[in-house]
Amino acid sequence: MKTNQKIILNTNSFTPPFDPIVDELGLLQSQIADLTRRADDIKRNLKFGYVKGVVEGNLFRVVLVEQERTTFDNDILKSVVDPSILEFAKRETLVTTVRVTGRKA
Repeated sequence: MKTNQKIILNTNSFTPPFDPIVDELGLLQSQIADLTRRADDIKRNLKFGYVKGVVEGNLFRVVLVEQERTTFDNDILKSVVDPSILEFAKRETLVTTVRVTGRKA
């Protein structure tokens, strides 16, 4: 008996039950992605095209604020800090991810 045998499905005859809610989710996420790209473009233009402060529109207001953010280099921390201290400071969170991709025809 071979242990490295491949199982091949005949995808032409394999028709799983299709759920319309999956297609709706995919379409919504596609629209969100398009809108997010447009919003990011507008934010980028605002960041580099205006002085910091308030920018007024007819319906909305944007406040541009610049601030410094401090982050830590994890690789350096791991090399200089005792592992038990890092373990004590570690925070774990359970995350459930739903990833949507386009179906291949």
